[in-house]
Amino acid sequence: MLPIGDVTPTSRRAIVLWALTLANLGVFLFIQLPLEGCAELQFLYRYAAIPRELTTFAPLSPSELESLLGECAAGAPPKSVPLSLVTSLFLHGGIGHLLGNLIYLVVFGNNVEDRLGHLRFVVFYATGGAAATLAYTALQPDAIVPMIGASGAIAAVLGAYLLLHPRSRILTVVPFPLYLIAIILPGIRLVRWLVLFAVVTVPAWLLLGAWFVLQFNASQTPTTDQVAYEAHVAGFVVGILLLLVLDSWRSRHGRTPFHPPRRPGRPPLA
Repeated sequence: MLPIGDVTPTSRRAIVLWALTLANLGVFLFIQLPLEGCAELQFLYRYAAIPRELTTFAPLSPSELESLLGECAAGAPPKSVPLSLVTSLFLHGGIGHLLGNLIYLVVFGNNVEDRLGHLRFVVFYATGGAAATLAYTALQPDAIVPMIGASGAIAAVLGAYLLLHPRSRILTVVPFPLYLIAIILPGIRLVRWLVLFAVVTVPAWLLLGAWFVLQFNASQTPTTDQVAYEAHVAGFVVGILLLLVLDSWRSRHGRTPFHPPRRPGRPPLA
């Protein structure tokens, strides 16, 4: 199920969202894509987050670097390990990886930025991404495979969206024959049927809840697809926790929380 939009209006322009989108596109198209061979491997090493380095607070040793880069290790550039927590969020493994991340960011990020505000959204995004990377590092402390991609930060955005707009309806593309099953599920409404696929609306709680369950199940199953599902799960949980912490702070200081309270029940009839 591919989300393509939501129906929740916003009151401010998503300046940060589009800046992040353009930055990710720019880095991939104008920096990563032209690189080949050792230049590409060395670039990814320099700006990717590597659990082993985050565990030791130091770049890889010469032997570890040779194991990772092979003959390209000789020209490996200097690296800032703390900075890699941020720079790794702007690297991607291919056009599919990039577009998949940006679709989710564009669909869900504008409403989160609208509620949090521009500056808080920047901090939220970076914190969520860094926390997801550190959570994966805690589970794989000796791994020397570089971690790249904005998935952890975007997972945090998804977690925040779930709290902010759980009942919002998400426009979603569902291919044949899955849409035959989808349209009979409660809460899913058919918008347009185009034979090979259908456009439906899905409640945010159902779509994002299913996404989280799939990521969690994948994190518990050994795979060879080189996807850090644990970082996705951690980012989602961190996004929820960050929003709850922000709301708690705002409530203590007499400010309106970002997370809407539950609707009050109907008063009893006399």
